Amino acid sequence: LFLSVTVRLCIVEGRGLYKRAPTHCPILDKEKAGVECVLGTDRLDCLRRISKGTVDFGVFFPEDLVAAQWANIDVLVTNELRLRSRPFARNIVAVVNRRILPDDSSTLHAVLKNSTLCHPGESMDYLRPLSETLSAYLETLVLERSCDPARSHTENRLKALADFYGKACKAGPWVPDKNRDAELKRQYPSLCAACAKTCMAGDIYWGNSGALTCLTDGVGDVTWGEADDVKSYFKIQEGEPLTGYENFAYLCRDGTWQDLTSEPCIWLRKPWNVIVAKRKASEAVSKLTQSLTNSSVTVDQHWRGALAALLESNQALPEPLHPPRAPMDYLAQAQGFREAYSQAGCDPPRHINFCTTSLLAKNKCEWLSEAGAVYGIAPPLQCIMRTSTEECLKAVFDGECDATAADSDWLVAGMRDYALKPILHEITPIMEQTGSIVAYVNKDSEITKMADLRGKRAAFPRYDGAAWHSVKDYITKHEKMSCKDYVEGYFKEICAPGMDGKKCYEAGEEEALKSLLDGKSDVAFVSMKTFNSFKETNAASENLEKIVPLCPEGNKKFCFVSWSNLGHIFVANNLTNIRRHEIINVFTKLDQLFGKHPPFHNAMFSMYGSFNHEMEVIFHSNTKSLATIDVLSTHPYNKIPYNFELAMSNVTDFSCGFGAKTTPSLILLLVTLVVYLINS
Repeated sequence: LFLSVTVRLCIVEGRGLYKRAPTHCPILDKEKAGVECVLGTDRLDCLRRISKGTVDFGVFFPEDLVAAQWANIDVLVTNELRLRSRPFARNIVAVVNRRILPDDSSTLHAVLKNSTLCHPGESMDYLRPLSETLSAYLETLVLERSCDPARSHTENRLKALADFYGKACKAGPWVPDKNRDAELKRQYPSLCAACAKTCMAGDIYWGNSGALTCLTDGVGDVTWGEADDVKSYFKIQEGEPLTGYENFAYLCRDGTWQDLTSEPCIWLRKPWNVIVAKRKASEAVSKLTQSLTNSSVTVDQHWRGALAALLESNQALPEPLHPPRAPMDYLAQAQGFREAYSQAGCDPPRHINFCTTSLLAKNKCEWLSEAGAVYGIAPPLQCIMRTSTEECLKAVFDGECDATAADSDWLVAGMRDYALKPILHEITPIMEQTGSIVAYVNKDSEITKMADLRGKRAAFPRYDGAAWHSVKDYITKHEKMSCKDYVEGYFKEICAPGMDGKKCYEAGEEEALKSLLDGKSDVAFVSMKTFNSFKETNAASENLEKIVPLCPEGNKKFCFVSWSNLGHIFVANNLTNIRRHEIINVFTKLDQLFGKHPPFHNAMFSMYGSFNHEMEVIFHSNTKSLATIDVLSTHPYNKIPYNFELAMSNVTDFSCGFGAKTTPSLILLLVTLVVYLINS
């Protein structure tokens, strides 16, 4: 062994070409390097594991250290992963057209007021230097924050920019929702007035080089950029600078300016990615990384080369820190970086109170909130816990929470009993993974079409859930019968746990399926996903071979009675437009960053992945993305019939059925009436 002890390296597997573990970890084992690979779900999962002592070290972004500071994780930064021979990964500068510079020294505010801004845009990937947080920080150094409670967080930020600058080109998406994005661009036209054409990604003035082109074309007066990009653009170090470079200057934070040929004044520095170790292992990790040489980083086929690849240091040596430092001390040396993450917000602060149903879910919500806040997603989530989904729905109805997540079994109850509506849906285009309700029957029975189910015994997973309402909706429409007639006489016998207090079996899809297998029911309404997984685990069952789906006449292709999205984010019906936009914006941005297609090659946090070794916490693992109901009018969803959410959104009266609950709004009405009668 190279080390006297074995140290465990936490790795977050990338996608596609970034998958490193299968190639490099076996080499560490085979050559007894004293390093063991442990796969983490995401970078913050690795940080939590280091904190708990189940792994010893890993590679992290500086943003990860900011996100974890609230959890008081006791770790040390042992090395920087420098890709170039400079102390910081990013050095952000401001470049101005000299035409706006005054004759004498002035304040930053006075120099830039009513000028034209070439905004480089915000991004969360490796290629562009400014995340939303860093961009917002630069803005607050120049202008006053807008805190109008009648506007959303995004709108306040846009208004502050529009009020301060004469015009701007802030190309690219302002919010993920395209309709809302177009609406905001109509509302603040001055922020697009300096763009060449579209104000979208792809405009010639979009992005880092686009913003510099906007400046050199004479359209704009000021932009921010990465110092090396600016030098490269103006060809400052190439002997023959760009024609007209002398018309531009670096603007400093104190309102002074410098020639482009001089050393620039920096507004903000961003640190390199780092190796972080638990305190007790930091010495061993430092020794290990110091053993890597230039040759191991580039061509070594042995364990040092494998370790270099796993540490993502195959383009540079890990620069040791002597001595290793606490994360916040390490970040403090990068001018402006820590300050960018500790900006004072508006007063009173705004949050989205999100209701969860377990300690684990609350903990996941808190990490999601911190991770989002690091990238400027605001207002942040504030995580609340209640004992059940029903209690969470009630908390949203009572105004104690702004939103909660629940699956389709709660769709009708949420709309009917708590005056809620689903604002976002967890979608997947893979039909087998959706909440599809299929009628399963025994092929030996004489049931060959849906109409044959009249007078038969039916098994449902639960009363009042998605299967219950889907079947009721399908049969009343196709048999042209009233809801009352359906409930009172369509089936000979119904088992739906929770109906009239009866309990013929425990609530659940497998139980409904077993009722059919045991011959206690003639039809079971369960999801395709449950049936397929039950089939896999009970492959030897002869009875199961006889169970077949009964396809509705209008849906032979997919064969389900209904399909629904995996889950929903519920909010109150009477939510203001501003608040609705804000909640949609926050969750769709979280989805963009931490969903199935993050902008990083290895995820900082996984909304849909496991959390502390548990799956399906808050969100479903098969979710592709979060989307509004509008997604159902796009391909492939618009070609798939019998969507449950659309069917239920057209229902105005949910009162039909056994013991449907009285809605809280009706209860309030009755109480008011009683009080009125007593008083009169």
